[in-house]
Amino acid sequence: MLTDHEQERLVDLLAGTAEVIGDQLRPTAAVFMVADLASYALPVLERALATCRRELKGRLSLAAILERIEDGHPAPNEAWAIAIRAADEGATVVWTGQTRDGWAAAYPLVLAGDKIAARQAFLEVYTRLVKEARAAGELGSHHVSLGSDVSGRDSVLRQAVAAGQLAHEQVAEHLALPASAPGFNPVALLAGRVEAAPGADERTRARLAEVAELLAAPAGRAA
Repeated sequence: MLTDHEQERLVDLLAGTAEVIGDQLRPTAAVFMVADLASYALPVLERALATCRRELKGRLSLAAILERIEDGHPAPNEAWAIAIRAADEGATVVWTGQTRDGWAAAYPLVLAGDKIAARQAFLEVYTRLVKEARAAGELGSHHVSLGSDVSGRDSVLRQAVAAGQLAHEQVAEHLALPASAPGFNPVALLAGRVEAAPGADERTRARLAEVAELLAAPAGRAA
């Protein structure tokens, strides 16, 4: 919920945005808009109004602002495209709670082979849940549903982290570990030389130097 100071700032943003697009916002309308938008964080509203200034011409409406709020809830068709991936039990899916619950309603119809009815059921449930979430000022929160295909998880999870949908700490244990690099130079070893790899630590370098010295010692040399 916006503080009193933030609500005053929002009034200024609404009036300024209306003026930029050629509209004039009455004080009463501004009060109602602030009441309906107060559940969102101010930075989210600032971005939505900036988009309004770029895209709208002539009239600023509450609906236009709400349409441009990036609250983490995918558009219905986008959410369905995400949800339908879960039909493949091997696929790892990153989705919001509303997308997951909408899929729960659609899944029995998918199993029955009626994807058209499944999509309609999904959209009905998803739209209702998102409407309720937005009325409560709840941002979309993403979760991961791990598929059985371990090899396919990595790219999905990394994309979700890059998009800001998941924190790295949430998925770190499921990400593939990088291959460990050898401490020695394998090419040099094939040529009969013992050399440390560029990324080797000091302990490894010292140990390899000892090995190289032993190999270079004349035959029969006392230890």
